[in-house]
Amino acid sequence: MDEFEIKIVKYFNQLGSKKLDVFFGFINSIRFLAFFWTMLVILAVAKHPEITKPFLEVVAVVAILHFGITEGIIKHLLLNFIPKRKRPYIAFPETIKPIGKKFSDSSFPSSHMTTTVAMFFVITAFYPSIIILAVMAILFMAFSRLYNGMHYPSDILVGILLGLFYGWTALEILRVVF
Repeated sequence: MDEFEIKIVKYFNQLGSKKLDVFFGFINSIRFLAFFWTMLVILAVAKHPEITKPFLEVVAVVAILHFGITEGIIKHLLLNFIPKRKRPYIAFPETIKPIGKKFSDSSFPSSHMTTTVAMFFVITAFYPSIIILAVMAILFMAFSRLYNGMHYPSDILVGILLGLFYGWTALEILRVVF
């Protein structure tokens, strides 16, 4: 493990307060994220019903790519051949405290980052005016995953790259196939 990455996680993790811990624990919960993404999709479709079919098709392709590749292949199938990467709070329990749900699967790559980037990539393709909000939300998620002690910077970086790839691929599939 790269010492620099560990120092970064320790730094962000020790910035907190009880209020921030509760807030970031909530923001990173799977229930909240499922609600958030569902509401964004509903709002997008309600605001412009003419994009419903292509928009939902792209969102579905992103979900298939994410769950098939990130969750299926990388985080589960490959673990039969390579050791899983321990999350920072597990690898360094004396100095990094977990905030929110204590995920114990491989920290590599960050699924939170992958889905956040992929979804915002798709949404900004349909609504380019929210690009600044999307970038801010992505940075916010990256900060929170370090703060919560769940990921190393490289987990986040690879999650961002996968999210960009999934979003781009989904839009290309829509353009070519549909």
